[in-house]
Amino acid sequence: MKEKSILHVPLLSPAWKKVAFIFFPLPVILVIGMAFSRMDISPDDSSQIIYGFWAIGFGLLNLSREKEEDEMIKSFRLQAFQTGFYWLIWGLGALMLINYLRYDRITSEIFTAYLVLFLLNAYVYAAFQYQKYMASKD
Repeated sequence: MKEKSILHVPLLSPAWKKVAFIFFPLPVILVIGMAFSRMDISPDDSSQIIYGFWAIGFGLLNLSREKEEDEMIKSFRLQAFQTGFYWLIWGLGALMLINYLRYDRITSEIFTAYLVLFLLNAYVYAAFQYQKYMASKD
């Protein structure tokens, strides 16, 4: 595969991990600040702000290079994305079932792109970290 191909995803520098960790506390502070400033913000909007920032944070972590990016890490990264999509499908199915049992409908205002991207990136990150942990344990 050529380096200029649309299928080639360049990984970010490891320094981006520090930037990614800013995206986790920032939305909570932002939502609390918005509540204290008497802005009329709904709980759904608050959760979407948090999901969006956390999705960006986990996305940056998932796309950041490791210090040593070898074939094993590349294999782990691919497996982590496959695992993330697998668990996303099951997670969304579980949320739909819970929503149906609780409210007698499958859809809800909670099902947004922010939530789905947050769940996907969180699952991918967890799978990647788990694989690295298991490899270092051996």
